[in-house]
Amino acid sequence: MVRALFFLNSFSGGGAEKVCLNLAKCLYAQKIESDFVIIYDKKADYEIPSYIHILSLGLKDPFLTRLSIIKQIPKVNAFISGKEYVLITAHLYSAQYLASLSKVRNKTLYVMHVTQHLKDNDNSFIYYLKLKRFLGGKHVVTVSNGLKDELNKEYNIDAKNIVTIYNPCILNSIEDEDKRETLPPRPYILFMGRLEKQKNPMLALELYYMGGFYKKYDLVFLGKGSLENSLKKRINEYNLANHVFLIGFRKRPEWWLTNASLLLSCSKYEGFAMNLVEALLCGTPVVASDCAYGPNEILTDKLSDYLLYPEYDFSQCISIIASALDYYPDVEEKYYYRFDGNLILQIYLEKWKEYFGYSVIF
Repeated sequence: MVRALFFLNSFSGGGAEKVCLNLAKCLYAQKIESDFVIIYDKKADYEIPSYIHILSLGLKDPFLTRLSIIKQIPKVNAFISGKEYVLITAHLYSAQYLASLSKVRNKTLYVMHVTQHLKDNDNSFIYYLKLKRFLGGKHVVTVSNGLKDELNKEYNIDAKNIVTIYNPCILNSIEDEDKRETLPPRPYILFMGRLEKQKNPMLALELYYMGGFYKKYDLVFLGKGSLENSLKKRINEYNLANHVFLIGFRKRPEWWLTNASLLLSCSKYEGFAMNLVEALLCGTPVVASDCAYGPNEILTDKLSDYLLYPEYDFSQCISIIASALDYYPDVEEKYYYRFDGNLILQIYLEKWKEYFGYSVIF
């Protein structure tokens, strides 16, 4: 039986993890099961179906030295040996480093989900050299054209080795158990994402408060992260405890998305903002900061009017949110079909076949 192979840091609640699970779900619909090599011993935030077979290396510390990962290579190679794969991908740096040392190093697509400036804050020449050396000669996938341009133009990675493949977005059907979750008493604006600086949840709260949206709408934060206590403090300062709700992470956000009046995204940077597509699939209006990278590749044509530029005009941001709540264009299929799970899987399979052949036995 042919399979697919994914290298991943963990099953914690992030975008890269969801991408892999979505691809695995689409693969299984074609009767292809998936192997996952997971590095870190972290609690899984997502449900892991039975068609996923896991080798968990169980490493505790995410700041482990490279030597700790190198020691795992024999175990990884033993797990892979004798299996026939039609797709092999590696996601996030630690997992990509592991894949680059394994026996499938030259048959792997290295998928880049985030901007390199997360690690390279100072535009370091040393980082530039390390990245160029690591990615040199590898087949690289970026999840947005913005990330592709960054690698090519800022880090001089050969564009011939880079292809953009958008993230696959899949909606779960809303079940009775979802409907048992209590929604806010009033219409609500939804913020969905990790409560971290990158996602900028504090800006969402400020726009909500300064725009006076609390007079008619509640605000729901769907996610978890290190800024939760800071948000609670600010909520109390604004006397908004009865109108702003921190719900936490949800494995299945569709119930919350479908019932929201608006999805508000305030990220400082993205690789590809999957929550924007998921909202559009639910028919929910989206307003998002035009950060690097991704949102302006999703909110196109008429929807581009709902991109925010908070660093330039705060009052204009409030005006755009108010406008979207009052009227939003019909969310036509053209806005989200490009991210269909089965379509994206076919692109991955075709690209892997182009590079490596239909399948490879290791």
